[in-house]
Amino acid sequence: MREFVFTVEYEKGADEAMDLFIEHPDLHSKTMAVHATADSMWRLDRVTGPADVLESFDTIIEKVARGNAVVGMCGAPVVEWNYEVLSSTPNGRIIYSCREEGDGVQSIPYVAAKHIGDGLLMQAERRGNQYQWRLLIADDDTVGEIYEEVQDGLSDGLSLSVQRISEPECWLEEGFGADGLPPEQQAALEAAVEFGYYETPRRNSVQEISDRIDVPGSTLQYRLTRAEAWLAKQFVSGTLGTEVEDRVDPTELELSA
Repeated sequence: MREFVFTVEYEKGADEAMDLFIEHPDLHSKTMAVHATADSMWRLDRVTGPADVLESFDTIIEKVARGNAVVGMCGAPVVEWNYEVLSSTPNGRIIYSCREEGDGVQSIPYVAAKHIGDGLLMQAERRGNQYQWRLLIADDDTVGEIYEEVQDGLSDGLSLSVQRISEPECWLEEGFGADGLPPEQQAALEAAVEFGYYETPRRNSVQEISDRIDVPGSTLQYRLTRAEAWLAKQFVSGTLGTEVEDRVDPTELELSA
């Protein structure tokens, strides 16, 4: 088995739901379970973020359920989409949803199920403008087939990049995830990394970063301190995920040993 990791990046305005993630970097969605056939998809997602942003997210998924919005991994129109909020807290939701495919609709789980068939396993994560997918694949030939069909199915404003085709490290390591870290602390760490706070020499100070992201300096410092303490307790030895910058040339889709 190999792990196939790729990311769909969204331009602002291409998808209403993803626009909310773009506008609010501290909004995060991680798939707890997803199952798909050639006809439909069932999934369970944990969405975390500030209370007011989650209220906006609730409004968007309600619009999708009424069938008057465009959503989907490839920007495809919804044929039939039903959902239920299984758990709701001020800063989190666990959402069950079921989506049926139609003629011409090319959602990523639909494409994966068509090429992989029985035994399909996948994970997904959304943050910012990135929707990242991880698939377990046994047949080497299906990698290129899935890539090409997803690429062809992308709507305007979406782009595809491949990060890794390798041993299934993320599925085997016990490790830890960022789920135990509050979303505002996740966002603080991401901003610190993005603006070179941890580089040598340091590119930006906490105050300079706080000015860029419009968060008070004292608040940002507090969030970074708490996040760093949490990371230390988890004995972090690796990264939190696959970075989109680590791209693979799609014309050379060969599985590494």
